[in-house]
Amino acid sequence: MRRAVALVAALLSVTLVPLSASGYEPDGGATFNEPDPWGSTTDNTRIVRTVEQAFRNVRPTRRDPHPVILVTGYLFDRKISAAALIDACRRGVSVRVIIDRDVASAPSRKLITTLNADNVRDRDRNGIADNDPRAGRCNRALPADQGGLRQRGDREAIPTMTARQANRSIREPTGREVTWGKDGSYVLKCSGACRGGAEANMHSKIYAMSHSGTANNVVMMSSSNLNSGGTNAGWNDLVVIKNRPKTFQFINRIHKLMTAQKRAGRRLVELKDGPYTTRIFPMIGVGKERDPLMVDLRKVKCSSAFGPTQIYIQQFWWNGRRGNYIWDKIHSLARNGCKVHVIFGAVDSGLLRRMKAARSNNFEIWDSRWDSADVDGCVNTRTHMKNVAIRGTYGTNRRYAGVWTGTANWATGSLTKGDENTVNIRSASLYNRYVQRWRVVRSHSSLTWTHDQPDPPIDCTDD
Repeated sequence: MRRAVALVAALLSVTLVPLSASGYEPDGGATFNEPDPWGSTTDNTRIVRTVEQAFRNVRPTRRDPHPVILVTGYLFDRKISAAALIDACRRGVSVRVIIDRDVASAPSRKLITTLNADNVRDRDRNGIADNDPRAGRCNRALPADQGGLRQRGDREAIPTMTARQANRSIREPTGREVTWGKDGSYVLKCSGACRGGAEANMHSKIYAMSHSGTANNVVMMSSSNLNSGGTNAGWNDLVVIKNRPKTFQFINRIHKLMTAQKRAGRRLVELKDGPYTTRIFPMIGVGKERDPLMVDLRKVKCSSAFGPTQIYIQQFWWNGRRGNYIWDKIHSLARNGCKVHVIFGAVDSGLLRRMKAARSNNFEIWDSRWDSADVDGCVNTRTHMKNVAIRGTYGTNRRYAGVWTGTANWATGSLTKGDENTVNIRSASLYNRYVQRWRVVRSHSSLTWTHDQPDPPIDCTDD
C-alpha cells in the first residue's frame, strides 16, 4: 500500500508542475504574417508558429490539473500543428477540435485517429461491433486483457484510420456531453455550419487554452487557418487575449454549443469583457438593420478630437446584398468627411465597378490580388484579413481608437448562415499596429484607379 501511494505521488510530481518550466508566456496583442513571394519561411509562418508554441506550453499543472485546448478551423493541413495537438493530448490535455466538413488532409486524418480512436468501437473477427474502444487514450494501444485492438507492446499506437473509419468517427449524435472517450478529446465535423445552415460552412478560427505557460485563459482569434494557404497565400492577422476568464469561458460555452450543433437564433451572441467585445455568428434571418457591423458603422461620426475620423479597412471577400449595403455606408462616411482607406482581396464584379466609379478625395481603394510569375490568371496572394482599424468618433467617444477583426467576410452568409467569430478591441496601440500593417500590404497592392486590365478570377486558393 505504501509503495502504491509513493508511486502515485511520484507520478503526480512529474505531471503536475507548478509553472511552465521554460517561463513561457504568449505575447498579447497582434501578430501578422508576410506571405509569398515577399516573406521568408519564418515570415510566412509567424502566425501558425505562434499558435503552435502556445499549444506546446499547455500541460497539467497544480493550478490547472485538467487543461483544455479548444480549436475551430475551416481548413487544416499543417503537419506541425497536428503534431503539437497530438503531443498535448498525450501530456494529459483535453484537445477538442472542430473543423469544416470538407477537410480531408492527411494531417487532419492523423489527428482524428489520435483523438477519436478511444471513441470508436472496434469490431470482432466476425465484423460485429463489440463494446471495446478501438484504442486507449490519445491512440495508445490497449493491454490484451482490456479488449479492443490487440498489438504487441503496450506503447504501440494503432495505424492511422482509413478515410472511411475517420469519417465514421466524427459523426456523433447531437446534444451529448462533449468529452468523448477517456482522454476527453475529439475531432468533430459538423454536417454543415455547426450552428447555421446545412449548406453553409464552419468558418470560425479560434485557438483557445485554459492556460499556456504562465498565462491563464488564453484566446487567440485569427483570419488564418492552420494550413499552407494561411501561411503562403494570404496576408493574415492573429489577436491574442489572455488572463480573461470571462472571455475564455464564453468561448468554451460556444464550443460546446457548436459540438452539440445547437442551431443559432436571431439574437446577437456577444460578450463584453473590458476592452474586448466578442461576437459569435450566425444570426439566423437578420438583415441590414440588425447587422452588428452596420450598427457599429452607424455610430461612427466623421468629426473627432483628432480631426477627420480615420478608417483603415482590409477585407478579403465582399459580395452580394450585404457587401453592397456595407459599401454604401462606407462610401457615405467618406462623403461626410471621414478618411477611408480600403484594401480588398476579392470583390464581386458588380460591386467592384461601383467602387471604381465612386471616386472621392476622402477614400483610396487598393487591390491586393497578385498573380505570380506563372501568369496563369489565378490569384496566388491577396489579403485574407477581415478588419477595420478606426480612430475618431465612435458613439459618444470622440477619442476612440480600436480594431474590429475576426473571420467574417462581408457577405450575407457570414452574417446569417456560417459559423464565424469577430472581436472589437478598444486600443490605441493596436490601432497603430493595424495601420502599420495596412501600409505594408498597400506597398504590395495596386491602386484600383490605374488597374484597367481585365480582373483576375476572384480567388484560386481556399479561404
